Amino acid sequence: MFLPYSLGALMTTYDAEFEEHIRDLLSNLYDYLKLADNPVAEALAPELSGNERLTAIRRLVLAAIDELQTEPRGGPGSRRNRLYYILQLRYVEQQSTVDVLQQLALSERQYYREHQRALQTISRVIWDERFAGAAVGSSAEAAQLSLADELDYLNIDRGQRAFDVKTEILAAIRATRVIAERRGIDIHVIDAGEPISLSLSQPVFRQLIVLVLNELLATPASGAAINIELGLREAALWIYFGGLASPAQARSCCERLLNEATASALLASLNAELDCETPPQLRLRFGRAMRKLLVVDDNPDTIGLFKRYLAHQPYQLLAAQAEDDALRIAQATPLLGIILDVMLPGKDGWQILQRFKSHPATARIPVLICSVLEMETLALALGADGYLKKPPTRDEFLALLSEWE
Repeated sequence: MFLPYSLGALMTTYDAEFEEHIRDLLSNLYDYLKLADNPVAEALAPELSGNERLTAIRRLVLAAIDELQTEPRGGPGSRRNRLYYILQLRYVEQQSTVDVLQQLALSERQYYREHQRALQTISRVIWDERFAGAAVGSSAEAAQLSLADELDYLNIDRGQRAFDVKTEILAAIRATRVIAERRGIDIHVIDAGEPISLSLSQPVFRQLIVLVLNELLATPASGAAINIELGLREAALWIYFGGLASPAQARSCCERLLNEATASALLASLNAELDCETPPQLRLRFGRAMRKLLVVDDNPDTIGLFKRYLAHQPYQLLAAQAEDDALRIAQATPLLGIILDVMLPGKDGWQILQRFKSHPATARIPVLICSVLEMETLALALGADGYLKKPPTRDEFLALLSEWE
């Protein structure tokens, strides 16, 4: 049976159960409740408690993962950094296995073999540094691992990937389910219809929702319900939390969160605002970082199709029907990507593609050829970064945009 590890014990090796706890720790790296119940996590910072312990544990694990990066400038294609990227992409950035396979260009069989190697390696690193004959880092050391440090780590560019807001809220509800069931409180998400996405740090966003729910679950009377509603107004996302008994209760709940160090740090990190309103409810406001796309097409119906696809998404669509307008916009505007038709009046899309790729101001902008012509091989050979048959489905189009983030 697994026992919590003694700080001063001399231990030279670890067993399969320790490795399983490391796997569980990685899988729940951003889940406050499950992380608190992990025996290895408990032993990593035994003299700390609450958020300080969880922050210290997470920082220690992230540092151990960083040690696997043996080639500092090697990207995901580096064999020497493969174990690092498996853990970084899968657990730190919480990407799906399918996405990790694609980025590392691995077969499913290769991935699971290398994943096991990565798990064994990180287990050995944590064991050797924290348990093999030496005391786990002192509370003074762990205390220096501040929440601000962790948020800086999570808010680097790799954390600014678009994610579905409702999916993350449901994940936060699952994380607080034990408390809700104990209090007899139901939590409902009012469907907003179209999916809504944000381009922020997904792990930080989820933990902010967990903290808000935790505060709300401690506030209403047993048997109450918390209703969560999403809304878009003035290029901002609003999340409303209803179920509070009175305006005074809403103000009190809001003040406690704003005065709580962790909640304040998460709000600041996400550039989010929290307040309360009548009827009694809390509301979170997130400014949506709009990424700009340029569509070059002379068909208004096609432009209208892409606009419908991008409704409730963090993208702004610019349109041009001729070469000169397209080049002017692309050279003057920071663009996430360009969607280019081939059959255009005057110069065709192939010629415009060559001009985009040969000009220093636009050469690095991804260009997607979207055409009724079956010419994917030619498009890629001429320098396009992707191809879709016109008209693409919404899922095909959004999936390709997610690869450009």
